[in-house]
Amino acid sequence: MKNLNQDETDIIQYIEINNLDAQKTNSGVYYVIEEQGTGKKATRDAYVTLTYKGYLLDGTTFDSSKKEEGVTLDLLAVIPGFAEGITYFNEGGKGKLLIPPSLAFGNSGASNLIPGGAVVIFDIEVKSVLNAQNEDDILEYLLNNNLEAERTDSGVYYIIDALGEGNQITENSSVTVKYTATLTNGIEFDKSSDTGSNFYLQNVIPGFAEGISLFKKGGKGKLIIPPSLAYGSDGVPNVIPRNAIVIFDFEIL
Repeated sequence: MKNLNQDETDIIQYIEINNLDAQKTNSGVYYVIEEQGTGKKATRDAYVTLTYKGYLLDGTTFDSSKKEEGVTLDLLAVIPGFAEGITYFNEGGKGKLLIPPSLAFGNSGASNLIPGGAVVIFDIEVKSVLNAQNEDDILEYLLNNNLEAERTDSGVYYIIDALGEGNQITENSSVTVKYTATLTNGIEFDKSSDTGSNFYLQNVIPGFAEGISLFKKGGKGKLIIPPSLAYGSDGVPNVIPRNAIVIFDFEIL
C-alpha cells in the first residue's frame, strides 16, 4: 500500500476546505468540539465508553463502533492522538479528532485499510468516563443513589439489609453467597447462580472478606469496596478496570 506522506499541512488544508473550527494541542492533534458535554473529563489512563467513526482525509471509513450504546476503550491501549484528543471532551461531548501519522499509525499503517503516513479522522461521542477511583467516588455513588452506608476502619462501605442469625462469620470462614457484582456505572461484571457460590474468605479480595465477616448466615446487604481492597491498579483484563470501585449486592446462604 502506497505511503501517503501526509502531515500537518494536509490537516490544515482539510480544516479550511471543510470550514472547521479546530484547535491544536501542543503535540499536534487537532480537535473540533461540537458539544463540550457536562460530565467528567477523561484522564489519559481512563476507560471511556463512546461511539466513533474513523476515516481518512479522502472520506474512506476504516473503522467504526457498531453498537448504538458505544464501545468501552482503555485509553492506554489506543493510538496516542486518540487518547489525547478524548481528554478535551466531557461526558456527553461530541466532536472530531484529526490526528497526524506520528500520533496515529505512523509509516506502517494498519489492517490493510490505513496506508502508511496517513492522517486519520475520528468523529466521536463520549458516553461515559471511568477514571481511577477513590473514596470520593464512593461518597458520590452513595449520594447519587440516595444510600446510607457505614464505613469500616479500612475503608469498606457496607449497608445492612438483614444482619442474619447464627454464628459470626470470620475472615477464615467458608461461605456460600448469592451475589451480583457491579461497577459504579452499573455495569455487571459477575453474578452467582441462584444457589450461590462457595468461597473460602481467605482466598477472596480483602474488602469482600472483611465485609462478609460483618454478617451472619441469612445476612443480606451491599458492599462498596475501594480499589485498594479490591482489584487495585491491575484490575482484571477485559472485566474490571484498573483502580475501580466494586459493588456487591449479596445474601449469605
